[in-house]
This record gives sequence, structure tokens and C-alpha cells, in this order.
Amino acid sequence: MVQREKRRENKRAWKGLAGAVLAVALAAGGGPGFFGQGSAVVQAVQAEAAESTAESVLSALTPSALCKGADGKLYVLDTETCTVRVMTGTGTDLAAGVSGESGFKDGKAAEVKFSSPWDLEVYQKGLAISDTENNRIRFLKGGKVKTLAGSGKKGKADKKGTKATFSRPTGIAAGKNGVLYIADTGNHRIRVMDKNGNVKTFAGSSKGCSDGTVKKAKFNEPTGLFYSGGVLYVADSGNHRVCKIKNGKVTTVAGSKKGVEGDKDAKGTSARLSNPQGVCYQSGKLYIADTGNAAVKVLKNGSVTTKLAGYSLQDGILPAGPRALCIKNGYLYIGDILADQVVRTKL
Repeated sequence: MVQREKRRENKRAWKGLAGAVLAVALAAGGGPGFFGQGSAVVQAVQAEAAESTAESVLSALTPSALCKGADGKLYVLDTETCTVRVMTGTGTDLAAGVSGESGFKDGKAAEVKFSSPWDLEVYQKGLAISDTENNRIRFLKGGKVKTLAGSGKKGKADKKGTKATFSRPTGIAAGKNGVLYIADTGNHRIRVMDKNGNVKTFAGSSKGCSDGTVKKAKFNEPTGLFYSGGVLYVADSGNHRVCKIKNGKVTTVAGSKKGVEGDKDAKGTSARLSNPQGVCYQSGKLYIADTGNAAVKVLKNGSVTTKLAGYSLQDGILPAGPRALCIKNGYLYIGDILADQVVRTKL
């Protein structure tokens, strides 16, 4: 209780920071990778983060996404340097991208360029990558990168492959039968691409906050996605809630149905979140990166509880800006975009 009260006292300076940064970055074209390694905010966090309730396993990058590859290795999407990396025993090896160079280029993995990439996911025996500022979905396989969908222009055209358009796509999740779900953040929709590259709107109609059928439901800048057992979980960041999509219906499972922000552990829709940006599900537990509250929470049996308490200026407790979540070998790995670290905690 003492630690939680300290967190609440010090969180005032950080309250809504992730949400504000996301909104400003999306509006200004700075992209979701705004938390740069050299920023004053990050320097302050790193200076204070001497202790942690989670074990740090990797630092000096901005891990927007984590993914367990088909080879069992942990892949990290470093949104700051615009690269895909794979963890080794001593650090990381470069898997794709030119470190520190933003742009657009397909081709050999070591020569390709991304712009503020957000997420990566095992897909079709390779890795799908949401290339946010390029408004494209890219694909890494066999040492080469190609564009799966998106023309590069902003839009919401439901077409095939590079004729389709997006507006700052972020979270992605692989479903059954070769489909890929895409959080089309700028369009406040969830899109879906089939194995042949055909893109269409899966859920969402316009900006707002409402449950209902997939055609009538409304989102506000959805980001993190996770698919499991016929259910697609959505971090509806701008509405401070997490939804599930099942059998053609969107239902709020954690956070306010009216988009009310807060920090409260409680039953489902009585709980309060702040700009959640990541979700991950296993064995009846839905893990939530409650980014604006600098916490990782868990939804189990209809109730939301805090697994890792948020950031304290005095105590330097991580996570500070959790976004990416990935389960591997009995650990929950967390990509912290504010502290520039990958941390882990036992499940």
C-alpha cells in the first residue's frame, strides 16, 4: 500500500504522458516512437531508474514490440533506430534495417528502411511489421523485406496489397487461416488482411467509444492487438479501455465503457486505465500494458489487478512506459519505451 501511494503521488507529473505524447506525435507526424533515447524525459527516467520490481534484460534501445520467433528467439522492434533486432546471450544482433536511418526501402534486410515502426508479429513463416509513418505493413523473411500492404499514402481504402491505404497502422496480430489484424490507428478502425493480401475493415466505424456489432462499434486510436482462440483483444488507447472482438461483437472487458481515464483495480468495466498500448493473453489471464499509468495489469476472472506497480520518481521503480508484452519460457517480457529497456518478471 505504501508503494502504491508513493506511485500515485509521483504519478501526477507523468499522468497521461503516454497518451499526450501519442496524440501529439500522431498529429504532428512525429510517430509513436517519440520517446527517443536522447530526450530529456528519457534521460530523467534513466537517471532515476536505479531499482526495479522487474529484472532488466536489455537496455539502450526503444522496444516498441517484442515477439517470440518461430526459432524460439526473442525479436525486438527498436522504434527509435528503426530496426528489427534479435536477442542474443550478450545483447542483440541486427535482423533488419539501417540503424538510425528512417525512410522507406524494400530489399535486402541489412539495407531496408522503416519509419517509426511500431509492432512485429510471427506471420506466414516470417515477421510482419507495422511501418507506422510509412503507412505500410512490411514483411521480413529469408533476409529480405517486402511490402505486404499499403501504398504509403494515408487513407482507408479496402483494396489488395499496395493499393490498400492506412493511416498510421500500429498493433498487428496474426489470426487463423493466414489473416493479419491491423490497428489502423489514425482511422480508428481495425482492419484485416487475408493470406492473399486483400485488406478490408474488420471493426470500427468512426472515432468514438461504443460497444456493439463490428460495423457499429467505435474506437479512439486503437493500438495493441492480440489474438487467441477466436478472440481479438484490442487496446483502445484513446478510450482508456481494452475490448475483445468475438463472433462479430465488440465488448469492453477492462476500463470504462465511456472512455473515462483513471487508475483503479476493480471488476472489468469498473476498473480504470490510462492509455493502454499493449495486450497479451495466456492461460485465462489478459496482461495489459497500462502505459499512461506506468503499470502492467492483469484481467483474470473478470477482475483487473496490478501486477507491476508504476514508476516512482523517488524509488526509480520500473516499468516507466510499458508498451510491448511477450510471454516466453515462464516470463512476461515488457518493452519499456520510456526507460529504453526490456524487462521481465515471472508469471
